[in-house]
Amino acid sequence: MTTTGLRRHIGVPGLVVHYLTSVLGVGLLVIPVLAWTTAGPLSLLAWGVLILYSYPFALVFAKLSTLHPTSKGVARFVEAAFGRRPGRVAALYLLMTLLAANPVLGLIAGRYLLAALAPGASNQASLATGGLVILACIALNLLGVKVSGRVQLAVLAVVTAVLCAVIVLALPRGDAASLRPVAPHGWAVFGDCLLICFFGFIGWENAAPIAEEVRDPARAFPRGILCAVCVVGVLYFAMALTVALTLPSDQNTEEGLTGFTRLLRIATGADHATAGYLVAAVLLVLTTNAWCLGTSRVVFALAREGIVPRNLSRLSPRTGTPARAVLALVPGYSLTIGLLVATDSNESVLIKASSAAYLLVFLLAFVSAMRLLRTGPMRWTNYLVTAVTVLMLPFMGISIGYAAAMFAAALLVEAWLTRRERTGRLRTPVSDTASRRAPSNEPRDTASLEHGPHPDPHHDPRPDPAHDPRER
Repeated sequence: MTTTGLRRHIGVPGLVVHYLTSVLGVGLLVIPVLAWTTAGPLSLLAWGVLILYSYPFALVFAKLSTLHPTSKGVARFVEAAFGRRPGRVAALYLLMTLLAANPVLGLIAGRYLLAALAPGASNQASLATGGLVILACIALNLLGVKVSGRVQLAVLAVVTAVLCAVIVLALPRGDAASLRPVAPHGWAVFGDCLLICFFGFIGWENAAPIAEEVRDPARAFPRGILCAVCVVGVLYFAMALTVALTLPSDQNTEEGLTGFTRLLRIATGADHATAGYLVAAVLLVLTTNAWCLGTSRVVFALAREGIVPRNLSRLSPRTGTPARAVLALVPGYSLTIGLLVATDSNESVLIKASSAAYLLVFLLAFVSAMRLLRTGPMRWTNYLVTAVTVLMLPFMGISIGYAAAMFAAALLVEAWLTRRERTGRLRTPVSDTASRRAPSNEPRDTASLEHGPHPDPHHDPRPDPAHDPRER
């Protein structure tokens, strides 16, 4: 089946579930403990800042997704604002970031699962189990969005109820004296804490790649994002406060990755470690599944334009799912997991580097929005989130170097693609009009799929924001 258009069948409830499963998980089970051990009570300030930041942040992404509802996500926003080549650089950088960061969730899920089944297992065994969890999520995505969405909704409802019960039971057992002094490790660690907490908010952008499958994006996105942000904000701060009041701040990294079980013990007064591990693993599997979905749609969009092999854009005739793009995640994620296995490192080392890489992705989207959202209140909302994002950059420290290295790699790959295309055009016979109009190795732009083909390969398919009614 060679159809390149995805079916629009996701409504507001499905979008809310996708938002929640994209964000919740590591931000509820792992990040609060890591932030607490890093900065003590000061971590609550970091959570408060980021929760306030998350609504306008997510709102800008929702607005851009309604204006450009394609699977290309952030790369499409950059392309619409600055042109085809910058858009391709953004697409390549986004893909690298997704492939490097997404395995974190599946690996932590595997660690919790193995802790329930085989306590005391080695780090290598935990990484292997996490790899199997990721493979299971990839397999679930092959069944299609409708099937995986129903599974997500049912399991999310149960797990969220359990988490709320743990918070309600554990919070009264806390000690307010734990909140003094405010900065036991000094105020300088606020930056590190902010960086750790920021990872818990990665996922708001994950709805952009599925915009092509959302019914009535202009109606669905604003409603979905409002509901999702309220739920996430309340749950995050409640969990962070519960951790601050009940858990010691001297845990090591391994204890921090599985700290939810200690919270469960405090809440119930008994050792339910196995149950806690399983609940945490299930929630993290949901998030892993949502991230696999979003990343596969980015692969699909890039394949449709020839940035990655075009055969990855083929859809399954049975489910309408880009099955080849989903399967491409297996080798894509294997590199990150392989590096951790080779160095015998755990997934916590990826959190800071991933936060910095995603921060640059967000900044690309917000700078693009300055050209795409020129009127109305969203313009000022975008100015606000852009300013806050820029202010966060110095806190990223050496992690910015990792992000810069990936961005440089994206620039080099895009330059190679451009050189290959130019060579291909030079070798095309001038008399072959059809070939000149659509060279076999010329990536097709997303806009040409939406608005029809452009005879001139040098034609800029971007709408003029000043004359395009959709941009107003």
